[in-house]
Amino acid sequence: MREYNVSSPMIPWVGGKRRLIKQILPHFPAHQCYVEPFCGGAALFFSKSPSKEEVRNDINGELMNLYRVVKVHLEEFMRQFKWALSSRQLFEWHQQTPPHTLSDIQRAARFYYLQQLAFGGRVRGQSFGTATTSPRRFNLLRLEEQLSQAHLRLSDATSEVFAGLPQKSLTLNYCVGRQPLPEPDFRAHPR
Repeated sequence: MREYNVSSPMIPWVGGKRRLIKQILPHFPAHQCYVEPFCGGAALFFSKSPSKEEVRNDINGELMNLYRVVKVHLEEFMRQFKWALSSRQLFEWHQQTPPHTLSDIQRAARFYYLQQLAFGGRVRGQSFGTATTSPRRFNLLRLEEQLSQAHLRLSDATSEVFAGLPQKSLTLNYCVGRQPLPEPDFRAHPR
């Protein structure tokens, strides 16, 4: 099994576990199958050692599209940022661009750009974030390096999207139609 060196999630996520990884990972039992039904920024997924079978899931279709595009179309995804700038004007333009008018790759690039530059990594009610005490998260010079690591980590994992569930539903209808998973280790985190 390959070891990966992805030190942080691909995108910031409200409620993410990035800062708790050192406290959480030592409590993971040995497992063959890892399922993260509400992955969000997937900080645990990117930080843990790979399992034989891994499944990430979330109700946010834009997020799951991003993971799929980075897994399958990394080179074309990277081209979307060839002339990108970190600017409030471009941020607002992306906010106003309806996602349904874009290809999957363009949608993923839009979502990634907005998440990287949004204050606090919020998905809803985004505003352009300006950091005064830390370096920018969106560093175009390191983008390929960061996403190449994520691409490798995602290559062996399965992505699922919750479909047809109300946003506030507490019912978990997980992976309908999938074969049963051997000894799944579910990690569900309250938001």
